[in-house]
Amino acid sequence: MRSSELAALAGVTIRTLRHYHQIGLLEEPDLASNDYREYDVRHLARLLRIIRLTELGVPLADLPELLDDPEAAADLLDRLDEEAAAGIRRLISRRAVIAVLRQHGVVPDLPPARSARPGPRR
Repeated sequence: MRSSELAALAGVTIRTLRHYHQIGLLEEPDLASNDYREYDVRHLARLLRIIRLTELGVPLADLPELLDDPEAAADLLDRLDEEAAAGIRRLISRRAVIAVLRQHGVVPDLPPARSARPGPRR
């Protein structure tokens, strides 16, 4: 299959394919007699793995080790879970602050000491 077909099947752009070639994540296929790249199912399988791992938050720099070493997956999942848990804690904390701001009718873009709306003048 050609670059455009592979990209369409995987849901990426041709530019993304070329980027993955440049950084060594995806092997360059042989050229056919018409000078087009000819990809096979191995390329598609690897590309789909790359996409899945990046969707999980794995940096591109970490992918070669993971793609080539199945043992590395357990450590990766532990790290991803820790990062997700930390993100959830940050979001819960942010929601708590938002709830307090709403409850007290304060202006959210001012520092806490100055954000209270002024009361009626007497």
